[in-house]
Amino acid sequence: MNTQNILFTIRVFCFGMGMLSLTLSLQAQENKAITLQYCQTEAINNYPTLKDKILLQNVSELRVRNVNAGILPQINLNGQATYQSDAIDITLPSPSGTPINITQSKDQYKLTLDVNQLLFDGGTTRYQRKLEEVSLTSDLQQVDVDLFKIKEQVNNVFFLLLNLQENQRLLITTLDEIKEREKIVSSSVKHGVLMPSDLDVLAAERLKTEQQLAEIDINRKAALSVLSLFINQSLSDSAKFELPLIEFKDTIAIKRPELALFDLQEKRIDANKQLTGSLLMPKAYAFAQAGYGRPGLNMLSNEFSPFYILGASLKWNLWDWNKNRHDRQILDIQKQMVNTRRETFDKNLNIDLQNRLATIKKMEEALKRDNQIVELRSRVTRTAASRLENGVITSTDYLTDLNTETIAKISLETHKIQLVQAKANYLVAKGQ
Repeated sequence: MNTQNILFTIRVFCFGMGMLSLTLSLQAQENKAITLQYCQTEAINNYPTLKDKILLQNVSELRVRNVNAGILPQINLNGQATYQSDAIDITLPSPSGTPINITQSKDQYKLTLDVNQLLFDGGTTRYQRKLEEVSLTSDLQQVDVDLFKIKEQVNNVFFLLLNLQENQRLLITTLDEIKEREKIVSSSVKHGVLMPSDLDVLAAERLKTEQQLAEIDINRKAALSVLSLFINQSLSDSAKFELPLIEFKDTIAIKRPELALFDLQEKRIDANKQLTGSLLMPKAYAFAQAGYGRPGLNMLSNEFSPFYILGASLKWNLWDWNKNRHDRQILDIQKQMVNTRRETFDKNLNIDLQNRLATIKKMEEALKRDNQIVELRSRVTRTAASRLENGVITSTDYLTDLNTETIAKISLETHKIQLVQAKANYLVAKGQ
């Protein structure tokens, strides 16, 4: 074997091993049951709203830079050219007897470079930074509130898939039972124990059950597509879902993100109120101006000349017609509105939790009877199957008992899943 053939063989072998490894990995993923916690986490991590957190942080950083820029020197280049209707024109006597004539041009020019440095702003810059910090935290919490709402949506799809999964399993068991009975009845028909119509009844019921399984398959694929969109992953038709074990305690503390949001909204209003109050404080500046123009600082000279000015200034708005006080009153009203929203949220949440507890108790009571019903119905079906084999009853009578047992089993599994879902939704409603 030459070198090229050896290299080709090695490549084929490596490719085959790679494909085998990929196949085994995919099979392992399919065989592993999907949990509710995994779906919730992936749904939140892949939801577009999560990107807002990075965007909000970027915006906040830019706003803080703008705030910090307010305490840096402000440099402005100003130019001015004017023509005025009158100008200085003075004639002064002199000791020599020759009059001194001082005349300015009516066209005047000035170019200046102005530098202003804030020395004291009454805490405005500090409160602006504080307001921006609280605002960012509040905005990020709002994103958490929006993302939190996804949990119950994921719960609904997840438990729907669980319910369809269990219904499918029970109907497949029923279908197998019907097929087995078809074989037995077919033999009984050949021996004249049962009528051919008994076999037709079983065949019709088999087709009906297959039709129900087809409908479940269609609904399951639709629900899988929705869940795939939530978690941003493709789920195969063979995906299995695990019924979660819920440690349920109705005394668990409420940790809804909305409550933290209300607190942050109040802090945001308080920070805004502090900022508004600081606007009444005096502000001190240092300034410098260098320029060139005609006239310069010497108003008696009509020549172009350079000049500069150094100084300090104070600004204090002593009366704003109660505008600042009104702004603070508006903020107080907004804070009261936040408290009203909090009270409304608490009341609605308590009502919702009581309704959810009632649902949980109803499911628990239903399950107590379901187990007994299934046991009795299974016993009846076994007796009916024996009587059918002996030709005592018809296939229709047997199917009536079999369907009743199947419905009881489906009801049992549905109530089990609904109970777990009710507990999961209750914990979500409490912020867990």
